[in-house]
Amino acid sequence: MKTKILLADDESDLDDLFKQQFRRQIHNHTYEFIFVRDGLEALTVLEQQPDIDVVLSDINMPGMDGLTLLAKLSEINPIIRTVIVTAYGDMSNIRTAMNRGAFDFITKPINFKDLEITLDKTIRSANQLRETVEIKAVDEMKTRFFTNITHELRTPLTLIVSPVDNLLETPNLPTTFQNQLSTVQRNARQLLRLINQLLDINKLEAQQMDLVNEVGDLTGFVGQIVDLFRPSTTIKQLALTYETNLPPGNYLFDAGKWEKILYNLLSNAIKFTETGSINVRLTHTSRMAQLAVSDTGIGIAADKLPHIFNRFYQVDPSRSRAYEGTGIGLALVHELTTRLGGTITVQSQTQEIGGQSGTHFLLEIPLQQADAVVPQKIESRLTVDVPLLPAELTYPTTETQSDNTPLVLVVEDNAELREFIVAELATTYRIRSAANGYEGWVVAKEELPDVIISDLMMPRLDGYELISQLKADPATDHIAVILLTASVEADSRLKGLSQGADEYLTKPFHLGELRLRLRNLLTRQDKLREEYRQQFTKPDQSTPLETIQDQFLRRLYHLLDDHLDDSSLSVEWLADQLAVSRKTLYRKVQTLMQLSPNDLIRQYRLRKAIDLLRAGHNASETAYMVGFESPSYFTRVFKEFYNQTPTDYIRQ
Repeated sequence: MKTKILLADDESDLDDLFKQQFRRQIHNHTYEFIFVRDGLEALTVLEQQPDIDVVLSDINMPGMDGLTLLAKLSEINPIIRTVIVTAYGDMSNIRTAMNRGAFDFITKPINFKDLEITLDKTIRSANQLRETVEIKAVDEMKTRFFTNITHELRTPLTLIVSPVDNLLETPNLPTTFQNQLSTVQRNARQLLRLINQLLDINKLEAQQMDLVNEVGDLTGFVGQIVDLFRPSTTIKQLALTYETNLPPGNYLFDAGKWEKILYNLLSNAIKFTETGSINVRLTHTSRMAQLAVSDTGIGIAADKLPHIFNRFYQVDPSRSRAYEGTGIGLALVHELTTRLGGTITVQSQTQEIGGQSGTHFLLEIPLQQADAVVPQKIESRLTVDVPLLPAELTYPTTETQSDNTPLVLVVEDNAELREFIVAELATTYRIRSAANGYEGWVVAKEELPDVIISDLMMPRLDGYELISQLKADPATDHIAVILLTASVEADSRLKGLSQGADEYLTKPFHLGELRLRLRNLLTRQDKLREEYRQQFTKPDQSTPLETIQDQFLRRLYHLLDDHLDDSSLSVEWLADQLAVSRKTLYRKVQTLMQLSPNDLIRQYRLRKAIDLLRAGHNASETAYMVGFESPSYFTRVFKEFYNQTPTDYIRQ
């Protein structure tokens, strides 16, 4: 990259001297020199060429001296670095120049080795400053865009929330519609709340959020907000307690900011606590309110604690996403507490350390008691949406569903999305569901579904690991998988497909597309089953072992081939040889062939009998060779299956 250097000096012989000394850099296009005779000419050039990086300026010049030029440079282009060129004994001017922003100085007569070192240092500094300014400009542009787009999102979200609120007030609204509209309402409000938090952080950073103090009952206000979370803790069977020793009366406080602080702290506590309790305590010291929120949750590792108040920081950034989140809530709590003039500290320990795990947040916020004696109630404007319990979600199923109806397993850690998919597909298919990859793996082994619809980022076992385990197990390697995920990166798609996923859909997805892809997968499976069955029913086709693709069936067919004449061969023996349970063998064969294992054994024997009859064996010989105890029974079964006797087949 070429560096442009402006030399402002009234000594004309310096031009040739600089060209001679830096001829190599000029030839290689490393440096480009521009020569002017005074400060006025330098200003003109600088206005015309804003990409100049370094100025070498003499102090004593006609027209405009170097010190005056230096003062004006910061107005024209603050990025430019200036090196003062001066004569010996000019220390007062040098001091003045450095105070006015000169980066360095060199003395006359010029030592060009010293000048090269000075130029190199100056250019590095100029480049760093330029990069810093560019990065800051990009950050400011991103922030403006982020703020603008966040504002723009509020309008369409409002136009979603308000009509849904109205629809939910419709009399005699069917339960199915109520459930679906409630899901829309809760998630639209959550999105709106997230957007509001982002806007709040931007306002706090720009110091545009004012304090809006009100006079009222602080203890009652905090109690209101705690009570809003009681349904959520009841669902998770957590104990929620609120204690206070704050003297009764009115206090001056910013209700909106307290509301947001409590919402985020309590939401986090409930999210990360599976058993035990959550405690909110409001106390006071001299002129300070102390708000403590404690839980018996999973805790935060010691190395993560210093970062939890950083915007967008997540304690669990892994692809498993054990707990959903954005890393905004605690950052907002910290900023709001600081804006209120307070401080926030956190103590936490995980179960790995031993003993009780949990987290304790302590906020100290300045508190001023108001003159009014009778406590004045301030109504909280906060709404806390409580997800419906799965038992409360009702969805219709068809009366015609049977054991032959395809079984679909939905593996999704978001409860509402999981139940939504289940409700939509339950009218057409038999449905099972699981809340994470590990549970999905357990259900898949037990139930052997036809298709699994799985999220990618899940706790305990993510979508990739689930597919890997499914494909590595002979009992489950046939199960088709649709990955349904919020990850849109090409690498994620390629990895999912390479590990064995049959389809890959990104969220938000179109339900109609999911139905079509699911139907196509099941249709493909039906055609494959029919192809496998026709290998038995159409004797003119190739023998099953020559064309079968499924590894499980190949192993099963080899076992039958090796023990074809054994009439005592049983389903239990096959299951033992294949290292699966009798139930798993039954479901696996039923899924692949739509046959029971006994029917498969019998039809395989009959198909092998065709080959033996073609090879010249008579009916009696063939009967014993394929494991039938009597030729007469073999003839009867053969005729039932192929609509002709073995003898008739030989004649044809």
